Amino acid sequence: MSRKPVVQGQFYPGDARQLRKTVGSFTPQVEEKERVLGLLCPHAGYAFSGPVAGKTFAGVVVPDSVVLLNPSHAYDRPAFALWTGGSWETPLGEVALHEGLTAGLAELPMTAADDRPHLPEHSGEVVLPFIQYHNPGVRMAFVCVTASAGMGELQEFGAGLARVLESSGEQDVLIVASSDMSHESGSRALEIVNRNDLLAIAQMEQLSPDGLYRTCRQEGITMCGVLPAVAMMAAVIARGGKEGVLVSRATSADSPLGSGSYVVGYAGMVFK
Repeated sequence: MSRKPVVQGQFYPGDARQLRKTVGSFTPQVEEKERVLGLLCPHAGYAFSGPVAGKTFAGVVVPDSVVLLNPSHAYDRPAFALWTGGSWETPLGEVALHEGLTAGLAELPMTAADDRPHLPEHSGEVVLPFIQYHNPGVRMAFVCVTASAGMGELQEFGAGLARVLESSGEQDVLIVASSDMSHESGSRALEIVNRNDLLAIAQMEQLSPDGLYRTCRQEGITMCGVLPAVAMMAAVIARGGKEGVLVSRATSADSPLGSGSYVVGYAGMVFK
């Protein structure tokens, strides 16, 4: 069984030729790409977050193996839902399941093989065309991190993910966390988004999973993928990472389609 796309033609073009052209238009030419351990990418409609996603992926080498961690907007359990159903489809073609990494992740005590949270969820799907654009032959493992995952579990999962990657023998694996930043409405929406996003970004730049989790909770920052981001950073630390670097930042208000009364923030970051 393959996972069929659910938001093609809505969040991004449903035609392969147009989709490739659109992703390309968001992707600047970068002479020297770097290998990184982790990456944060937004998952809104391309009219809003496409430029941030394009700039973020443009400067990195997308290896043959990628682990994608995304939030769930519909399910709150299991805490770590591991996709085992096969390839994922987009208009650009099929993304093959990395069976070795998936099998390794299945051995972690906190993961559960459960395809259900992935089926209606857009946050992973929207990121895939950017990955495919840079590496059409990529193989991937997919984990949906839901709201029932606590801080301790996120740290344990991150450490476990790092062990799975080490034992796999593959040194060059990219961990991608899918997340938009603050979501706010009202007359001060843009002001609040700008303030809150900078607070969260500062914690990610310091590569502080605890700091990001605590700051979002204490400040009421509505970062929808904070849990995947925390798990990704924990894995990056376990793999020897030292810092997070902001590549690009924007808000929905920057788009011609945006509204000043409802604003969402977007950040693209790499971790190394």
